[in-house]
Amino acid sequence: MRFKLTTYLLVLACTSFAQSKKERTSDDWKKLSLREKIGQTMLMLPDRESELRLGNGSLETFFKKYPVTGFFMGWKLFVNVPENQKVEHLKKSVLAYQAASKLPLLFQQDYENGISLPGMTSLPREMALGAANSPRLTYEYGVSLAKEAKSLGVKWVLHPVADLSINPLNPIVNTRAISDDPDKAIRLLSRQIKGLQDNGVAATIKHFPGDGIDSRDQHLTTTSNSLSMEQWRQYHGKVFQALIDTGVAAIMPGHITLPSYQKQKLNGFFPPATLSRELLTNLLKEEMNFKGVIVSDAMTMGGFRGWYPNQLEGEIQSFLAGVDVLLWPSYEFLDTVEARIKRGEIPMARLDDAVSRIWAMKKKYGLMNKDNQLIREMTREEKLSSAATARGISEKAVTLVRDRNSTIPLSPSKTKKILVIAVTTDSRKGGDGGLEVLKNFAAGLEKEGFSVDFQRNLLYETQGWTEDVSTKYDKVIVAVVRQTHTPFGPLQLYDDEAQTAWGVNAMPKDKVIVVSFGSPYLLNEYFERVNTCINAYSNGPEMHNAVVKVLTGQLKAEGVSPVKLERKDQPLN
Repeated sequence: MRFKLTTYLLVLACTSFAQSKKERTSDDWKKLSLREKIGQTMLMLPDRESELRLGNGSLETFFKKYPVTGFFMGWKLFVNVPENQKVEHLKKSVLAYQAASKLPLLFQQDYENGISLPGMTSLPREMALGAANSPRLTYEYGVSLAKEAKSLGVKWVLHPVADLSINPLNPIVNTRAISDDPDKAIRLLSRQIKGLQDNGVAATIKHFPGDGIDSRDQHLTTTSNSLSMEQWRQYHGKVFQALIDTGVAAIMPGHITLPSYQKQKLNGFFPPATLSRELLTNLLKEEMNFKGVIVSDAMTMGGFRGWYPNQLEGEIQSFLAGVDVLLWPSYEFLDTVEARIKRGEIPMARLDDAVSRIWAMKKKYGLMNKDNQLIREMTREEKLSSAATARGISEKAVTLVRDRNSTIPLSPSKTKKILVIAVTTDSRKGGDGGLEVLKNFAAGLEKEGFSVDFQRNLLYETQGWTEDVSTKYDKVIVAVVRQTHTPFGPLQLYDDEAQTAWGVNAMPKDKVIVVSFGSPYLLNEYFERVNTCINAYSNGPEMHNAVVKVLTGQLKAEGVSPVKLERKDQPLN
C-alpha cells in the first residue's frame, strides 16, 4: 500500500505539472500573475496545519492563494515523525506539494554534512575537505551529496559554507569552513560546487560578506566583518568573487555588516547584509556582477530581527535591499507586497529582477522540463560510491598535529589498557554532544585488540582524580567533540569539559593522546603540553575508523591543517 500511494502521488505530481506548463521558456515568468510573481520570492517551512488553514482545507487552494516557490525540508517537516519513517515522509511530502501546485517547486535543505537521515550517507565536515586537500575528493563530495539529495526530491542546497575560519574564537564558522586560506578555499570550493551543479543540484555559498572574523554569532545578534576593504578583497571578497565567476547558482547573505564598505546607517547602526541595499545591490549584484539568486538566511535569527518595528516590515525591507528569495517569511509578506506594488510603493522592477533570477535557476536545474523527475532513486553503485567518498575523505583528512615522542603507532601487545575520555557537552539544544556516536571510536579500538574503558568527562575535584590514577592505564585518549551550535555559545570548554582539561593537564604527558573530533583550535588552547595530538574535524563513524587506523599504524596521517593553529590575539597579524 505504501508503494502504491507513493507511485500514485508521483504520477499525479508529474501529470499535474506537465499539463500546467506545456512549453515553458526562460521568459515565461513574465506571464505569471502578480501574486504568482511575489510567491516566487517565498521559500517556506512546511507547516501542514497552516497550509490547510490558509487553503480552506485544501493544498490546491493553498497554492492558488499562496503560490510559493518551494519549501525548506527541515526540522518542522519531521515533528512527531518516527526516525525510521522520515525518509518516506519527506518523499511523500515532496510529491504531495508538487501535485497540488501548478508551478514548479524547489525543495531545499542545508545538508552541510551530508544527509542525517536513516539510510543516507553522513559526510565529514567541510574542514575535513580542507585537511584532505584533494580536488578530486572534494568534487566527489559534491557528486555524492547531489545524488543523495535528488533521491529525496531536493534540488537546492544551502551549501557550501564559503566563510573563512580566521578567528579561532568565532562560534559559528569553525569546522563549517574549508580553511582560513582564500586560495585553498577557492581551489576546493569550486570543485565542490561543480560536483553539485554538474549533477543537477543548485549550490549556495554563504554567508556574504563573509563570517569568521567576529567572535559573536549572527543567530543571536548582528555581527560584523571588521576587515578593511583592502583586506576584505584579499580574503572573503576574493573567495566570493572567484566562486561567482565559476557560476555558483545562489548566494546567502548573513546577518553581518561590512563597515568598511557601508555608509548608510539604520537607527545609528550599520544594518546587516540581509537589510543592506549597499551590500546586496551595489556591491554584490552590480560591482561583483552576480547574476544568480540571493537567498536570505533564516529571518527568525536574532541578527535580523528587531531592526524594524515588526517582523513583516523587516522582510519587506530585505526584499527591497536585494534579496530575491526570502527564507521562511510570513504569509502576510505576499499580501502586503501585493498591496504596496499596486499603490506604487514598491517598484515592479525589483520584483521582476527577483523572479527572473529564481525562474532562470528553476529552468537551469530541470524544473521546467515536462519529464522533470521529482525523485531520482540512487542505484546500489551510487550508494557504495557515496560511502567510499566519505571514507576516502576521512582517511585523508586525519591530521597529526604533533607526536613529539613517536608514540604512534599503538600496539595491543604494549598498550594493553586504554581509557577513552569523551569530552562532550550536554544541553537542550546540543543533545548529548555526540556522546553516543563517539562510542563507535571506543568500539573501534576494542576491535583492534585493546582493552578499553569509556567514560564521559572527568570531574577533577569531585571524582578525587589525581595524576597517579593514570597508572591504571597504558594510555589515556581524550576524545574531544566541540562543534558549532551543539549547544549555542562559545566553542571553548566549560563546566565539566573544562574540569576535564584541568585533570588531563595534571597527568603524565607520555600517557595522554588528545584527539579533537571537532574544533581544531582546542589542542593548542587547552592541551599544548600534550605530546601527541590529532585533529579529525568530524564526529562520525568513518572518521572514527580513520583515526583508529592512524593510531594503530594501518594508515599514515596525511592531513594538513587547513587553518593556522598558533594562538594569536589578532588573527590577521
